[in-house]
Amino acid sequence: MRRVLRESIQAGMTLAQPVYGLNGQIILNSGIELTEFHISKIAELDARYIYIQGESQMFDPNDAAAQHAKNEIVLAAHQALDEVRVGKYVETQGIKSKVLALLDECCMHKEIQPLFIAMQNCNDYLFNHAVCGYFFAMMTGMSCGIEGQRLRDLGLGALLRDVGMITISRDILNKPGTLTPEEMAIVKLHTEKGYEILQRNPDISLSSANCALQHHERFNGSGYPRGAKESSIHEFAQITALADVYSSMTANTPYRKALSVYDTLAIMEKAGAAYFNPELIRVFVSNVAIYPLGAVVRLNNQSIGIVNDYADELRTKPIIHITQDEAGNRVNTMLTIDVAASPAVYIADVS
Repeated sequence: MRRVLRESIQAGMTLAQPVYGLNGQIILNSGIELTEFHISKIAELDARYIYIQGESQMFDPNDAAAQHAKNEIVLAAHQALDEVRVGKYVETQGIKSKVLALLDECCMHKEIQPLFIAMQNCNDYLFNHAVCGYFFAMMTGMSCGIEGQRLRDLGLGALLRDVGMITISRDILNKPGTLTPEEMAIVKLHTEKGYEILQRNPDISLSSANCALQHHERFNGSGYPRGAKESSIHEFAQITALADVYSSMTANTPYRKALSVYDTLAIMEKAGAAYFNPELIRVFVSNVAIYPLGAVVRLNNQSIGIVNDYADELRTKPIIHITQDEAGNRVNTMLTIDVAASPAVYIADVS
């Protein structure tokens, strides 16, 4: 299978991947031999590329240096995902396997692998942040029903969203103190620089490139680089923005300790429609903050209880049957935990 840009499509080529319409429906299925009529339809959809049957643009399997680089990147991604912080009882292994399988596939592309290497060489945090954000974007995308080539495009865009950082001076990126307004303006250029880098790569779709350009845009228009708002922000960039923020807030950095999953979700839910698509917030939080019925929980005041019910459909507001107070005495009371309200009493652990 190989990728062909729109201007290079010819009659007689055979589709290896479906061509999707603007609403995600399949317009042309895999296995179709293209005619001039099909090519005109692809042009009407403004599809930038298609996948056809034939030799792919992969690196030579006998290229030992490229193979070693691929193995190093995937190993580093394994290690980064081991540090991912998610809510208790979230099934991550299946998603983790799919995420790493896609990363392995991406690293086989001779045009893409150098971008991963450049990010890894830039600094460890940048690469780890890329992989963790990628994980949460994939998790959210799958929950939204995104699949096939569209899911690959989302994953690649989320993974390379910060590739523009490789153009920023190391002195600025590794500065131990607060950045000056001038330095911050330079850092903000990474969105447009990343978009330019990805747009030049024939193996990367416009949807993926938009993740780099728009992942710091906000739903109310307060983001950058263009102050885009609501539907003018690409769906994949909206998902990537959520994943990027969650990954940042739950990671330890030289300047700030990681926030707990609970505190991070409380902040994100409070931001709500101001910064993020409300529907995507609901999907994201329901994936991360799951407290199963019957789970025994310890609250931050050391009291013990059991998840008895939920006060909302997304199960982000568990109703706790408190059986033991902070002094260890038996009690019989009910308490509703509201993640969005960030109450003084919250779930500290689940067993």
